[in-house]
Amino acid sequence: MSYIKKDIRNLIISMDNKFKVDSAVKKWLEKTIYPKHNLIIKLNNNIYYCTNCHHKFSSNKNINEYQICSKCKEELLVRFKTLKKYKFIDIFRILDYINGYFVLRGFEVMSYYDNFKFKHRITEYQRLIIDKDKFYLLFSNCYKNYLGSIWVNHYEKHERWRLYDNRYSSWYYCNGIVYFGDIDKDIKNTPYQYCKLTSLTPISNDRDFINILQKILINPFSYELLNKLKLTNLAIECDKFNIKGSFEKRFGVSKTYLSFMIKHNITYDELKVLRVIKRKNIKIIRKLSCLSCFDELSDKLDMLKALEVGLNKDNEYIYRDYLNFVEQLKLNMKDKNILYPNNLIESHDKLLKQVKDIEDKEMIENIEKRFIELKDNTYKDDKYIVYPASSYTDLLMESNMQNNCVRTYNFRYANREVDLYFMRLLSNINKSLVTIEVKNNVVVQCRIKNNKLPSKEQKLFIDKWQNTVLNPS
Repeated sequence: MSYIKKDIRNLIISMDNKFKVDSAVKKWLEKTIYPKHNLIIKLNNNIYYCTNCHHKFSSNKNINEYQICSKCKEELLVRFKTLKKYKFIDIFRILDYINGYFVLRGFEVMSYYDNFKFKHRITEYQRLIIDKDKFYLLFSNCYKNYLGSIWVNHYEKHERWRLYDNRYSSWYYCNGIVYFGDIDKDIKNTPYQYCKLTSLTPISNDRDFINILQKILINPFSYELLNKLKLTNLAIECDKFNIKGSFEKRFGVSKTYLSFMIKHNITYDELKVLRVIKRKNIKIIRKLSCLSCFDELSDKLDMLKALEVGLNKDNEYIYRDYLNFVEQLKLNMKDKNILYPNNLIESHDKLLKQVKDIEDKEMIENIEKRFIELKDNTYKDDKYIVYPASSYTDLLMESNMQNNCVRTYNFRYANREVDLYFMRLLSNINKSLVTIEVKNNVVVQCRIKNNKLPSKEQKLFIDKWQNTVLNPS
């Protein structure tokens, strides 16, 4: 926890005087969250009772299965009539504006079943005060953290707010649907009054919300303009369009593409593709916009020709590595037969065999130095560990076990162009599991054997490592 500066203390007092949970919020909850906080109660034989709409109907569902109520159409859990107690918990947020700050307020709503009825408790436990270049994270005394167990105490009276450092805040983001309430009224007569913040409704992640609101605080005119043009997907990237001048100077394409952009509400990644290929073909644009290596590849290739020879999301890194081999071996980059091989895998493997013979002593020494620089990024939980590659021999062994080309990244790793990490099971640390490529503290590629994607559990561990070690907020 941190010391709360005087201006933030005064802001907290202003918020406490203004902020509330009024009847409008409760009506919104009755339409959004409360219907899901109900049960289907099996009474006798095949008679079932819905606690949401109080309707009785016939069914043959078993206990602990889900049943759709024939009247209110909610899909609810089936429990037997002898059930005494049951509890639902959900998170929601309210967006407010006060004293020049956006404030994202986090609430937990608990619905408590007792004798065929539900009672609801709403507790505000978190506030994110968002400024143009930073944010402040506040927690109520009702938010408890004891020996790693975190919960909201709905029965304790709120007494104070605590400020957490930004470096710890990413651990405590709350994600949930947002109630915008009186936000349009609050921002009236401010630079943000025409920004239509309700267009942010689909965004449920706090990190994304913070980033977008900070962009709006800095670039309200750009956000407003993009929304008026009905380019809502570009509006959330408004900081990239804060350029004065013509349409072409602002967007990188002529105004003849505007109707096409509006029709498909293109994203910023799709706009980057449109700037390159200059084709009004949304299928091709969306196919290319899925490529993580689009910027790198488009600098060297005609992307339409690359699609013709089979470039896709599954082989883009192989294509990128193939082009790196071409440059490393000083082959003719103007030769179309080299740039657009008929058999990418075969051509890639052929050059790989040539490249792996040119390793030198300096490269090996630099890899060992790189390990020393990165070893503090080692991270583990009770099942997995991730650590940097320590030697060229490590890269060779990883490449052999995984049947991938990580060994060819040796120069890039040695020259600090990329960071390479190995993920292992703690129970079998010598066996390769996941190979990870990192750039600028962001994971850009992670693969298991034969260049396949890791499991969901493995990906969650990698994301947690990235957020807590490589790129903490």
